[in-house]
Amino acid sequence: MSGGAVMHVTQAINAMGGVLRSAISTDCEITDFVIDSRKVSAGSCFVAFRGEVTDGNLYAQQAVDSGAALVILEDEETFNKMSGNRVLVKSSLDALKTIGTYNLSKFKGIKVAVTGSVGKTTTKELISCVLGAKKKVYTAYGNYNNELGVAICAANMKNRSGFAVFEMGTNNTGEISALSRYIKPDVAVVTLIGHAHIGRFGNIEGLAAEKLSIVDGMTGEGTLWVHDSCRRFIGERELSKVNVRYFGTDMASHVIMGDMNRTVNGDFYFTAVMRNTPYCFKLNHIYSHFVQNSLAAIGIGMTCGLSYTDVMKGIRNFQPENGRGRITDYGAYRVIDDTYNAGFESVMSAMNNLAEIPASPKTAVLGEMGEIEGYEEMLYHKLMKRAKELKDVNFIFVGKSFLKFECAENVKVIAEKEDAMKQVAALNGGMFLFKASRARRFEDFINYLQKEKEQRAV
Repeated sequence: MSGGAVMHVTQAINAMGGVLRSAISTDCEITDFVIDSRKVSAGSCFVAFRGEVTDGNLYAQQAVDSGAALVILEDEETFNKMSGNRVLVKSSLDALKTIGTYNLSKFKGIKVAVTGSVGKTTTKELISCVLGAKKKVYTAYGNYNNELGVAICAANMKNRSGFAVFEMGTNNTGEISALSRYIKPDVAVVTLIGHAHIGRFGNIEGLAAEKLSIVDGMTGEGTLWVHDSCRRFIGERELSKVNVRYFGTDMASHVIMGDMNRTVNGDFYFTAVMRNTPYCFKLNHIYSHFVQNSLAAIGIGMTCGLSYTDVMKGIRNFQPENGRGRITDYGAYRVIDDTYNAGFESVMSAMNNLAEIPASPKTAVLGEMGEIEGYEEMLYHKLMKRAKELKDVNFIFVGKSFLKFECAENVKVIAEKEDAMKQVAALNGGMFLFKASRARRFEDFINYLQKEKEQRAV
């Protein structure tokens, strides 16, 4: 197909199966599949969903008017009233999933899937940067890691790529297994098993079993890369199903962290050892846990035939996405934007890394974590205790969950985000870390600083 098309309209309809009705005037190319009518452009296929807030079927005609090549919808009345290429289905999700399955069946490259409690998206991007230094890579975008997100990424996958890298998340037992059976990865990665979402699985063992079920869709020729801190969770299922490889600090691992030295700018030079050979790398970021995540990318790159030089370039070129640790200047404020999410291990690591970098003054604005039911008091107590030890950093903990803890000279607790924003605005710049659960919307701090910068520039 030319023009970067994913497939043609008739191919999509044939792939769906179970179409109730269709009205097709032209068999044109589909450039991409979208579920937000505002993102429709010429050639898009708009898949309409009935959501909790709005009904996508109401925007079907608008999508056609914006140039959609096809609309998939569930509402018969809307189907009858509108014009343009359209199909009526019982379930838009099932239709999208079958299109994704069709696209996956045509893919001849290597499929990589990443899961874990900490650093899924960062590791996915690191792997893509490494493989992309030499090969053509399709990377699942953003944090599209649930049933719908993985399906739309599969539907949009470009089949001329040599690699496709997906992310898999979970809130409930069985989700990772289902996603793995859908994607059927050749290579899988478990970054770390920590406390994120532990409230949904009862204990760390239950959470580990869920993450490791990523092997369920793999064949005996597949390779599972696991952070060596998770070695104790590996059982007969994993060992008999796939080739298990470890990365981390254990001297028995397949990719071993060697020396790790922070530069005067705060980023890292580090050594990774494979097959008794040390390889040197440069990571342009202040987070040491990004260095740990890069070990999986190095292992995958080197075992997939890339040269050391290509892998080195991929690691060096990595930059995190917005909200995932990206560093940006807003006037006198140098900001680590880590607002997208907050697992306990990643918060603790971010605190420690902020304390280590050569900057002054330094302020960490930390919010509440999500889905840690039953573990809140223990985990918040550990964060508070560590914050009081890091006296070179000023901490502002935001949220009512922190009110029960005592403050200190370098630790403040503010119940409401709006009041915390005023506190930040009263400061005269410096290095800032913003991090909290997605539900706390800490990007509001970033947006506020951006507006302040724009107003000062006028």
